[in-house]
Amino acid sequence: MEFERGGVLVADVLSNEAPQTIAAVLSALPIETTAYHTRWCGREVYFPVALGRSGPPRENDTSTVNVGDVIYWREWEKTEGASEALSVYYGAEVVRDHRGFLPVNVFARVPQDQWPRIAEIGVRIWQHGVEGIRVTRIDKDDESPCADRIAKERKR
Repeated sequence: MEFERGGVLVADVLSNEAPQTIAAVLSALPIETTAYHTRWCGREVYFPVALGRSGPPRENDTSTVNVGDVIYWREWEKTEGASEALSVYYGAEVVRDHRGFLPVNVFARVPQDQWPRIAEIGVRIWQHGVEGIRVTRIDKDDESPCADRIAKERKR
């Protein structure tokens, strides 16, 4: 995840826990959209996505998340026209809205060494407003310019 005003986060997918969610997200990449802050729902940065007509099913779903969790959310009760989003959390939270607890699919995790950066990005978006985000796939042996930029950013 590359943020417009600076900062890169690299997440590890949870292959065994959410394979269908991972497949749906990977098939939608690259994603370029706007990142928002959801202060009323917790320490969360989210960005809308469109993964397809029905999206992945609920798997590895929970309403409690931890720092670094990357999740897929949708309006599960709708079959068409459902809102969908990906989110990354910089605090442990109970995911909820005006309807109560919201189940989300946890499909990836940002490693602990990046947690301070998640908080920096989250607070920045909360205090200064939305910003662009680009989500791409980086494989461990990737030598592309994007992967090189991300590797340099992680060393910061």
